[in-house]
Amino acid sequence: MRVLITGASGFIGSHLAASARAAGHEVCAAARNPAAAARRLAGPDWIGCDFRHDTVEDWLPRLVGVDAVINCVGVLQDGLGDDSRKAHVDGAAALFEACERAGVRRVLHISAVGVSQAADSDYARDKLAGEAALKARDLDWLILRPSLVIARNVYGGTALMRSLCGIPVVTPLVGGGQVFRPIGMDDLCAAIIDLLRTDAPSRQSFDLAGPERVSLAETVRGYRRWLGFGETRILTIPRWLARPAFWMGDVMGWLGVRTSMRTNALKQLDFDVEGDPADWLAATGAQPRGFHDWLAANPAGLQDRWHARLGLARPLARWMLGLYWLMTGVLALTIAKDHAYSVLTAGGFSEAAQPPVLWFGSLFDIALGTAMLAKWRVRWVATIMILGTFGYIAALSLTLPHLWADALGPVLKVFPMMALALMIAATEDER
Repeated sequence: MRVLITGASGFIGSHLAASARAAGHEVCAAARNPAAAARRLAGPDWIGCDFRHDTVEDWLPRLVGVDAVINCVGVLQDGLGDDSRKAHVDGAAALFEACERAGVRRVLHISAVGVSQAADSDYARDKLAGEAALKARDLDWLILRPSLVIARNVYGGTALMRSLCGIPVVTPLVGGGQVFRPIGMDDLCAAIIDLLRTDAPSRQSFDLAGPERVSLAETVRGYRRWLGFGETRILTIPRWLARPAFWMGDVMGWLGVRTSMRTNALKQLDFDVEGDPADWLAATGAQPRGFHDWLAANPAGLQDRWHARLGLARPLARWMLGLYWLMTGVLALTIAKDHAYSVLTAGGFSEAAQPPVLWFGSLFDIALGTAMLAKWRVRWVATIMILGTFGYIAALSLTLPHLWADALGPVLKVFPMMALALMIAATEDER
């Protein structure tokens, strides 16, 4: 059958698009940026969609010839470019109404486990409202609520867990006793594709979860053993102490930096994140693997260990690089201004030329540092930093060549900074 998958560039959606094609379905994959998504996943027919703006009329022509729809669109929290209400409620409702009008009866909607218990969080309220919008339609709908989804390619909360595993000696956790029933991505995709069948259950809600109950602390310990990092000591962080870090995650979200450390994620940890797969298993006879069985069947590789170790080290390195550039510009215009002028004088700059040179160089440093801190076009900014530093070296070599032999190394010290910028540029990526 021809299957339209919305949110097909996301964590679950991208795996599902590949699995649906492997199962013999013709896949129409919808994403905000279909050109970028097609470069990462060739094969499906990619089309553009945006739940923030798309109306019923926008969806109707896209549904021509479609036999079933799987909606995987979701955001954790409002932020720059993200609107939870539009993604989970308004945009989803427009799609569901269009399906009803176009005669596309089979609609599978990916929600989240535990949203009914966590109804006082904005995320859960919007998810429940989206489910209600689907239930109100005359469709053969099915609401699927995955528990913690594990895969080699990780994003969001699972990526954060692996990053915490990369911290040596101890692993800091908020709580640790929260219980999950992790489900492997391959088992999840197989379950969803199986439920596309015309004789599959409809007008029901299923929790898709694995058979093994593991706590957050046990999950982290399992990941550390899987990664080859050995055992760890769990360091329980009080909620009040962790809250500022999650608030900072909200601020970064409004700057366009997506992170799983958001206040909605903190609220979700207070409620059921386990789910009950009994109805799904009884209706389908599925046999998903448990967490430790999945880890045993998917041995970790070098890239998994790098990802875990860089998960927190890389953002810290980016911040330090940004602060380095920002502070050099600020200091040159404030407490180090006299010294900066003395260096320019020694370099042969005239008194009239010194202020514009100082201001240009300082504002250049401040602009690049601010952009790096705000995670704005990081790869381009890092490249400009490297090229600008080469210009700095060339200028000093012509005007003050003796600085190459200075005991404090004002020239030599910039080479590690360029290497750091290169590493950040090379590892910068978004899903």
